[in-house]
Amino acid sequence: MNPDVACLQELDVERARSGKTDQAAEVARMLAMRFHFNATIEEASGRYGDAILSKTPFKLKAAGSFPAVPRPVPREARGAIWIETCVESRPWQIINTHLGLGHGERRLQARALLEEWIAPALAHPPVVLCGDFNSRPSSKVHQILGGALRDVSRQNGCNPPRTFSTRWPLVCLDYLFVSPEVHVEHAESWKSPLAALASDHFPIVAQICVA
Repeated sequence: MNPDVACLQELDVERARSGKTDQAAEVARMLAMRFHFNATIEEASGRYGDAILSKTPFKLKAAGSFPAVPRPVPREARGAIWIETCVESRPWQIINTHLGLGHGERRLQARALLEEWIAPALAHPPVVLCGDFNSRPSSKVHQILGGALRDVSRQNGCNPPRTFSTRWPLVCLDYLFVSPEVHVEHAESWKSPLAALASDHFPIVAQICVA
């Protein structure tokens, strides 16, 4: 797809199940892109988390985990990455995230994302938010984030594409949101045999610009 920026979730680093590979570094190397990896899980067996890849140099603005959700049994830690990169001499704020599986958990994470990440990023637009939100288009999470940003898949009245799973695509769980001044030239879920091999989610791909 030759993107300027790619946001990836669920990457392994030095874990046995993925052959001890640093997946973020390896994908970045193969694509000749710069990257930053944020580990949400760090264990003796390796690390696991998310990454942003960029063709152009970037500045890391923030990377970390969301506040833990009080539960009898803690869920998997989740977090976000925020970089600033320049494309055609314009700075862009890019945020990548992966929200949890519980309904209440996701709502708390979405509010934290809005207050602690999106709000400060909007002070220096344009802003792009990407990720696996584990939430449907009618969800409270989508409403929380959609109050500040626009879902690119809903341009021209289109329904969000079904991104999960790649074997039986039944629901949309993955989104790309943009700030109001961003023009969406094209957006789609990239469905191909290679995409189905790479992940259990189809990616959202968008061509965007600021007039």
